[in-house]
Amino acid sequence: MAIAGYPGTVKIGANIIQDIQNFELPFKMDTVETTAFGGSGGAAVGTKTFIPTLYGMQVKLTGSWAKTDTTGQLLLENAFFGRNTVTLICSPNGTNTYTFACWVSDYTIKADTKGKVDVDYAVTMNGAVTIA
Repeated sequence: MAIAGYPGTVKIGANIIQDIQNFELPFKMDTVETTAFGGSGGAAVGTKTFIPTLYGMQVKLTGSWAKTDTTGQLLLENAFFGRNTVTLICSPNGTNTYTFACWVSDYTIKADTKGKVDVDYAVTMNGAVTIA
């Protein structure tokens, strides 16, 4: 069954970051190859084997630029230029959450003469994620 995305939120503390229209949570796991000669470790000869190592993610947030959002977008801008971490609480469905500290690693403001001013953020997870 599909789940509607409109209840989703991205927060800093208790405050929703205003005018965010899309976000992605692309969790990634690094792996190290452990392939040995002769298929040791139970692997078939000629196949690769791996072990998991570190995980992390870089979240992408996009939406309408809202510098007047002093408890959301302005905090992200200040974190970027101040080189500070922030803690985000992302909820794809308004119920389940992913909470993590992060660095604002990319901050892009896009103005279109025929449209509106948009913003893109990329935030890099710093440490563990709490899933609830």
